[in-house]
Amino acid sequence: MPLYEYTCQGCGARFEKLVRSSTNPAAIICPRCASAAVARVFSTFATSGGASNESSAPACGPVG
Repeated sequence: MPLYEYTCQGCGARFEKLVRSSTNPAAIICPRCASAAVARVFSTFATSGGASNESSAPACGPVG
């Protein structure tokens, strides 16, 4: 089951939902306000850059 992110058109809440391929998109409702007016959005994870063996992020602390 894929994990999708949604934004509520009513209250602006952003939430995730595990969705089966047989799930009707109209059945997805906002957990905050119970509105059915939700839109699927691109997740930050899905739109991040490509894979790399080297990290450009600084180390968290001393190594060794």
